[in-house]
Amino acid sequence: MQIISKVLVGYDGSKAGDKALEYAIGLAKTFNAKLYILHVIEEGRIAIVPESTLYPSLIETLEKQGRDLLSKALEKARSYGVEAETLLEVGADAADVIINVANRLDVDIIVVGSRGLRGLTRFLLGSVSEKVVRYANKPVLVVH
Repeated sequence: MQIISKVLVGYDGSKAGDKALEYAIGLAKTFNAKLYILHVIEEGRIAIVPESTLYPSLIETLEKQGRDLLSKALEKARSYGVEAETLLEVGADAADVIINVANRLDVDIIVVGSRGLRGLTRFLLGSVSEKVVRYANKPVLVVH
């Protein structure tokens, strides 16, 4: 039987992200595991080129928002008595960052929220959770 000692949750502050965080906190509490709460700033979704003079201030703003989200998530985890740590990463693709962090930390399970994309929208846009499920070499729990 696999023992869960490290849980990674991808957290973006959305409703789906909140549900994923709740499940991850529950898993960590149940197994007395360490919880890693990861927020990713996706450079690939920023409509300003890195060479722009606006880019550094935009990244700074997104980092502050990310730290604020993570601070609230950390407070919630700790209120349940869960040992937790936050991570703020910048990368081109959130799914790739989640997978890389999961491997680097050697977590036992990854928890992500699902936005519930369907049909053509899902086909055109893809989804972070779908890509994590497809390419991660760790178990993945997708919370709907």
